[in-house]
Amino acid sequence: MRLWSSHSLRARLLLLLFGAVLLTACVQAFVAYRSSLDETNEIFDYQMQQMALSLRPGLPVGGYASDGFRDDKDDSFEFIVQVSTADGQKIFQSTPKAELPHKDATGFSTFEARGTTYKLYSLVSGSQRIQVAQDRSARRALARTLALRTTSPIMVMVPLLLFLVWWVVSSSLEPVNRVRLHIASREADALHAVETSGLPDEVRPLVDEMNLLFTRMRQAFATQKNFVADAAHELRSPLAALRLQVEQLRRSVTDRERDVAVLRLGTGIDRATRLVEQLLVLARQQTGDDEALPPVPVDLKQVTLLVLHDAAYLAHSRQLQLDVQLDACSVSGQTEALRIVISNLLDNAIKYTPAGGSIHLTLRAQAQAVVLTMEDSGPGIPELDRRRVLDRFYRVPGAEGSGSGLGLALVKTIVDAHCATLSIETSEILGGLRVSVRFRAQQRT
Repeated sequence: MRLWSSHSLRARLLLLLFGAVLLTACVQAFVAYRSSLDETNEIFDYQMQQMALSLRPGLPVGGYASDGFRDDKDDSFEFIVQVSTADGQKIFQSTPKAELPHKDATGFSTFEARGTTYKLYSLVSGSQRIQVAQDRSARRALARTLALRTTSPIMVMVPLLLFLVWWVVSSSLEPVNRVRLHIASREADALHAVETSGLPDEVRPLVDEMNLLFTRMRQAFATQKNFVADAAHELRSPLAALRLQVEQLRRSVTDRERDVAVLRLGTGIDRATRLVEQLLVLARQQTGDDEALPPVPVDLKQVTLLVLHDAAYLAHSRQLQLDVQLDACSVSGQTEALRIVISNLLDNAIKYTPAGGSIHLTLRAQAQAVVLTMEDSGPGIPELDRRRVLDRFYRVPGAEGSGSGLGLALVKTIVDAHCATLSIETSEILGGLRVSVRFRAQQRT
């Protein structure tokens, strides 16, 4: 049972095939024994009939002879012959040691004598009854001998068959073992494809899927490597600015100079903090950490109202007019991730819209979709740059305001994770930028 429950495919195959070979040999031996026994019975029955028929001419009454057929000391003769009259008087008996029972029935029958079972053939010829008997153990012994001769070649072949089964199973599973050793000998950063030539059809799909996994891992590592390089490049500038601001604060003499330096240092720290926070969120979204959380129904209107509440003061300070139209709608996703999408879009609109401008935020529930639209009266984005602004750390040349170029890249990552679509166009109403996110509507149950 322990071997049967083993997870080793090789062990299970060997166990099943060994058992099949041994079971076949045993069945063959049993069938050979039964066939030999049947054939032996037919032959001996025929002999007994012929022996009885040979005495059909009859013997003279009173011709009893104890040594007629055999010497009593010779036990090699297997048959007992007895001839008697109709009234039971014995005319001839091959041996006095085994007297055959007087039976009226003719043909074959059995009886017990001398601690064993005999088979008896009776024949009536005229006034005489001819009986021939044989010990059945002699028949079984001959059947065993014949069966042994028949099955002995099979018994000799069984070890050879077992060895052949072991060799076939081992050689068939050798490609799997070769792949295992090849992968085990790899370095941790070796993600090139595994060679599939010579692999059986049952194993090749598994290795193909493994190669696809290696490809995805190479792409993920490349993305991570580029992300780290870009993040290090972007962090270099704010950190250098912080160092300069600290030096300026150290060299400040008057209170006015010191206040200005502290204000600039605080602004620099806020910018660096926001950059790091965006980097962490973007890294978490791109590595799929949120995929472990199942999507839930999200009230997008409520999330938008929370974002508007947080951004209202900044919009008011820049004297921006916010026009908001929100429909009650729900989508499937992660609440925090969707909050980041709306917050980044609104933050960009507030940042790049000139003072006194306008921002329109609409949330429309359609038949099969939910559409979030952010429009502003800012400078917009040239058509040639609309694809590139979705890349990390890219900013439109000559753009005013501070930024790290991560906002729209993070929006694009979250939108893709929610199986939504993002479009960037020119606002026909306000003349600035128009960003639309189209979600699949949450199915009602």
